[in-house]
Amino acid sequence: MSNQQGIDRLLQAEQEATETVQRARKAKAARIKQARDEAAEEINKYRQQLEMEYQKVQSSGMTISDKSARLNQETEGQLMEIRRSAEANRVNVVRQILAWVSSVDTNPPK
Repeated sequence: MSNQQGIDRLLQAEQEATETVQRARKAKAARIKQARDEAAEEINKYRQQLEMEYQKVQSSGMTISDKSARLNQETEGQLMEIRRSAEANRVNVVRQILAWVSSVDTNPPK
């Protein structure tokens, strides 16, 4: 009878091991499903964020060519201001340079 008890005990241990493996597989499948769901949710949030940014850019009404034209206009305005300033100060700069060149100190340094 002890042989039968040993066999029964081995069968019971095998059954318990099978159940443990099945539980582990189910738990792993559940973790994978949860990770997949979380990733899908995160992707959807990111997609919505990008869509909102895109809509914001579209609703601003300015295209790239509009922005480029505005930038060119601002740049031209700044260049004109620099040219006007240079023209206005040209006479003073020339006088100052002539004063420096014509007033050479001929005394040796001490």
